[in-house]
Amino acid sequence: MQTTLRSLAEIARKEGRELHIVGGFVRDALLGRESRDLDFVVSENADSFARRAAFLLRGSYDPLDSGPQLARVSLIADDGLPLVLDFSLRRGRQIAEDLCRRDFTVNAMAISLDSYLNERDWPGKIIDPCGGKSDLAAGMLRLTSEESVRDDPVRLLRAVRFRHKLNLEFAPGTAQILRRNARLIRYAYSQKLSIEFFKLLSGTRAAGNLRLLFEDLQVLPALYQPFAAMADTKFDGENLLTRGLRNCEFLETFLLGDSVFPPGLSAGLQAHLQQELAAGRPRIAYLKLACILHEAEKINTRCAGKAHSLRIFKFETSGEMYISHLAKRLCLSAAERNYLVALVNNRFRPLYIRMDEGMSPPLQRFFFQFRDCAPELVLLAMACQQADGGKKSQTASFAGILELFFAGAAEHLPKPLLSAEEVMEFFNLPPARQVGSLLEAAYAAQIEGKVTRRSEALSLISTLLEQVER
Repeated sequence: MQTTLRSLAEIARKEGRELHIVGGFVRDALLGRESRDLDFVVSENADSFARRAAFLLRGSYDPLDSGPQLARVSLIADDGLPLVLDFSLRRGRQIAEDLCRRDFTVNAMAISLDSYLNERDWPGKIIDPCGGKSDLAAGMLRLTSEESVRDDPVRLLRAVRFRHKLNLEFAPGTAQILRRNARLIRYAYSQKLSIEFFKLLSGTRAAGNLRLLFEDLQVLPALYQPFAAMADTKFDGENLLTRGLRNCEFLETFLLGDSVFPPGLSAGLQAHLQQELAAGRPRIAYLKLACILHEAEKINTRCAGKAHSLRIFKFETSGEMYISHLAKRLCLSAAERNYLVALVNNRFRPLYIRMDEGMSPPLQRFFFQFRDCAPELVLLAMACQQADGGKKSQTASFAGILELFFAGAAEHLPKPLLSAEEVMEFFNLPPARQVGSLLEAAYAAQIEGKVTRRSEALSLISTLLEQVER
């Protein structure tokens, strides 16, 4: 990497530019952590310099924001490993002015590229106008100023993420500033908000960080109005937002060191959940969000004691509106939105699959219908059940479903002859558990070869309905 950086310094000299490494790379270097993601401040014409650097270093150029001249160059360094270089235009006449406009003191340090490459005692040459080195040594996360939060409200989320990532504590007064400006999160730029929110969700202790944003800083209710409604709505004596966060905490317990699954199965789950549905957004992030969002459907549903099955069904589907609104707020694609809806609306399905019957028609239909998101539904059902005080007796059954999935049981299944919508329309049935039972009976007959056409499946369901009416 050093040879690549020396080539970059030579390009800067020839172009007459001053280059400073700023932010995370400097901070991580002081902590003894290796980083292959460098942020550079360029004295002038940052965008054209980034284009020139990409060409000469044989990397790719991507403009990130034309306003402040922010661009990224991605390349393979001299050591054969990927390297990401971000370039931005210096704000102010001196680098210190630029640093004082940054988010936290530990991120407001800089070193000239020449000093980093050529000075043995380069840490002593760090430009540190906000006291970042001393805060880092003291284990403190401090805002450079209250104005930094007002300039970019997404920093309300970044504060919590960096606190956890760097194992720091808030400096005196920092939490008060964050709390005082919590309402500004509603004005955050949606794209930036989405990126930061998913970084939080993707972390290993997302539930704890989100709980801090809710209970201490009051940022979470301000981020999205239904979160505020959840915080104000009690169900079984507890507010809905707390219930959702507890679901998320149980999920993280399953997936961390206290995993209830065998090592081989845990490894398969981890690999599956780290698959990205969109850039920087792994499956695990959506799953944690689903843990919280499914509680939102109780906001407008009154239910005392044991609910009727039809009311429970409405429980499962009434949260779709909230998911759609949040998807728009976070700039999610239609595919991402549909994925979240599938998780929230079908989270109870694994609870009704009996593993003592092996690869039964209900399990086959479950695998066919949900395919790659079947593991997420199992984990979501498991987390919600145990968060509600359910017994752990179904853990073996859940593990059995997951083991069959990763063994390839979800592949090459026959397509069901009927869908739920077709059954409800043909027989004029309301959406309820009964529809699922009828479909599973028809699918079982299809797998056994007893029905081979749509008309035969409809005839079978008609017979089953007549038996119920007798």
